[in-house]
Parts: sequence; C-alpha cells; structure tokens
Amino acid sequence: MRDQDVELLQDLIFRTAPQDLSSTLDSWREELNSEYAKASEDRQDEIAQVLCANAIDLQSVLADWGLKENIVVESDGSPKIDQAQLDAETATNYALLSQWGRDDLVKQAKETVREIEESNLARLARMALQGEVNTFWGNDYAAHLREAMRKGACLVTTNPQLVNIARKEEPERWTAVRDRMREENPDMDALQLAYEMTIAVVVANCKLLRPIWELTDERIGYVSLQLNPKNSADADSMIDQANYVWPRLEEALGGTPNTVFKVPGTKAGLTAAAELTSKRMGVNITVNYSLPQQIAFGAVIEKNSTAPVSFRTQMDGRLDDPVGEELQEAGVSDWEEVKTWCTTAIRQREYRLLCMDPMRGGMGLKKTKMLPASGRGPWNVLRSIHREPEVSCFITIFPNRQEEFDSEPRELNPDGMWTPVPPEVMEKLYKSELFRKAYEPDGMTVDQFDDFLPCVRTLKGFSESFDEFVDWVAD
Repeated sequence: MRDQDVELLQDLIFRTAPQDLSSTLDSWREELNSEYAKASEDRQDEIAQVLCANAIDLQSVLADWGLKENIVVESDGSPKIDQAQLDAETATNYALLSQWGRDDLVKQAKETVREIEESNLARLARMALQGEVNTFWGNDYAAHLREAMRKGACLVTTNPQLVNIARKEEPERWTAVRDRMREENPDMDALQLAYEMTIAVVVANCKLLRPIWELTDERIGYVSLQLNPKNSADADSMIDQANYVWPRLEEALGGTPNTVFKVPGTKAGLTAAAELTSKRMGVNITVNYSLPQQIAFGAVIEKNSTAPVSFRTQMDGRLDDPVGEELQEAGVSDWEEVKTWCTTAIRQREYRLLCMDPMRGGMGLKKTKMLPASGRGPWNVLRSIHREPEVSCFITIFPNRQEEFDSEPRELNPDGMWTPVPPEVMEKLYKSELFRKAYEPDGMTVDQFDDFLPCVRTLKGFSESFDEFVDWVAD
C-alpha cells in the first residue's frame, strides 16, 4: 500500500472528529467511487484495498482510541461513536466493494475482523482503554506494526537485530531505501548508512503511532530506538549518538519525536540515562534483568528526568533461559516449569519496591514504566497484567508470541501479576545463582552489571546482528 494511502487511513481513523465521521466517510467514498470509474486496473485494485483496510480499521482497536468512549484519552466533551454507528459505516464500505465486484475483499475483511474480535490481545487493549487494567501491549518487532495496532499495540521496540530482521522480511522495500540512501549520500560510510536506515525504520513507525501519542498527551505511542550496541560501555558515544539522531527525528516528524532511546543496563548506561533524560529525551533501559539494575536506573531517572516517559525493560526470556540452564545443572527435575516463574517473582518484587507509593511501602517512582519483553510464552503476558494505580505496565511481544497468545481463548485476570509463586518453586529458583543475583535488591553492585551472564550474551547477539546489518548496507 502506498505511503499516502496509509497516511489517509490514519487520518480517517484518528484525526476525524467522531461527530464528523459519517459525513467525512461519505465524501471520501464518493471521491473513491469517482476515481475508481476512471482508474487503471492496477489503481482500481489499490483503491479497493484502501477501502477494505478502512472497513477493518473501523472494527479494530484503532477506532477505540479517538472515536469511542474510553478513559485513557482525555475527552474534549464531544460525543463519541457507538458500535452500531461503526457497524453501519463498515457495512457501507462492504456494499461499495461488492458494487465494484470485490466480494473477495469483503470476505477478507470479515475474516480479519473476526480474528480481531477473537483476539486476546485486542481484548487486553480494550480492557486497558476502559480502565479495567493498567496494562498495555506493544510490538516487539520493527515490521508489521499497523497490523499489530489493529489488535491494540500502542508502542514498538527496535534494535539492530529487529531492524535487520525487518529488512530481510521486506527486502523490496528496504533494499530500495538502502540504494536510494547510497545514491543520495555517496560520501557516507557503511556505519553512517546503517544509522540512516535505522532512522528510516523508526520514523515510519513513529508516524504510525504518533496519533496515539498526540491523543494521550505524549504518554503512550512510543518507538524505542537503539543504535550501536557496541557502545554499551561508552557513555559519551551513546550520548553523542542520541544528540545526533534527535534533531534528525524532530525534522522528519515536524516536532518532538515520540521516541525513547534504548540505553543498556550497564554501568555506562547509568551515565547516559541521567544525561539524556535531563535533556527531555526519554530512555528505555534494555539489556536489563535484575532488581539491582531496576533500582539503580529507576532512581537515577527519577532524579534527573524531564522527559514525559521512560521505560525499564525486563528481558524475561533472556533471564529465564539461563536460569533454567542452572536449575537443570543443579538437578531440578521440573526446571522447565520452574524457570517460567523466574521473572514473575522479580516483577512482583519490582512493583512492590519501585512502583508502589511510599504509603504502601515502595519508592514511588513515577518517571519510569515497567516493560516486560522477550517473553517465551503466554505466561509472561498473563503474569504481567495488573490494575494497580501507580504505574502502567507495557508489555512488548514478538509476533510469533502474539500468534501463540491468540491461538486459544484465555482468561485475562486483572490481577495476573500477583499470581502467587508456589513456595516450593521459590525454593528451587534459589538454587540458581543468576536468579539470586537478579531477585535480591543487593544481589549485584553497579560494577557487576556488565559481567552479568544474560547481559554478556545479549550484547554479543546484538553486536553480531549489528555487524550483519552494516555488512548488508555495505554490500
């Protein structure tokens, strides 16, 4: 679909006043019908695809943000659309598609709408918009964001590994971008071009999420951006990269970027996080697994930040997996099940210690949000859902895990985060040194962050993927 068609679809669903929706869609459909009658066969197909996409949008979570009543978007007092009105507009789209002989697209749209209606993730998103939970979800992937947004995704994370995957999945699109950038910037080396490619991916995703960011007064709708993971021990380089990229994003987006910079949970990352957030640049602490890291970064951001939002990512699976290895070596027979409780236990303690108000025994940190990521199964999502009032939880989920989570009906417990960890499971988890270091608030010093095994493994993988990406840019 053409970029201008996507922009139009975004405007129709997000930037149309609810009371004007029917008249706006009527005028738009008249224009489409007139254009369709004169268009080439290829353009007719494009027009029909756009109308089909709008029909799906009207029945998706996209419509819940600005068109329907919810408690997340502050109301301006204007009347909202009810479901019956959305159904009527969708039916009008279907009728016009049928008139054009495109019943195949009507069938396709209805199937997609059915998938959204049956989606556990869409239900979770709607529960958040209605205030039943204080938990949102996002796409842990650099591609296919708009499809995820239809099921309620309201943020996206990127890193060199994910950008590298995006260019592999959409080679025609991103190879053309790479080639154009080479032609326009003949003096740039491969590393500079890799940064430019990353910026291009981020800008495309920022534009998709920007309406949500605008509707929520900069609270929701962020893209997490990581540049060179090889600078994880060099605070000055991380700061310099952010200072280079930020104005580029401002120019591309026409204002403050709905972007946060991924900063690793390393010793140098503490310095970078303090500096960037003091300049109103939000951060997302990645390569982050432990309560000592959460406490250190939460405190430094709370002290220094003037940014609207920052996040503390807890990389669930990247800790659970090596903890499982240690449990297996320790002779724990059910280690595969026990390891699934590892980050559940940490998350519960994280919320009590960092997020709860002092009156409830916590530190009352407000400037960073919880962000579970890298989950390995439905339990990572189900045991992250909460309705606690102090701090929202944002879960980012890989596409294959999204599909798995939606593969069967699931009970979405608003208090899922507080699912009790069985005492015998905690006893077994303590057989893992990695778990003890991650679970105890004083389990590590700041000087030990960089040598924590999950940190070492993740940075190695990110660096290798970054090298592959740079090689492709240079190819």
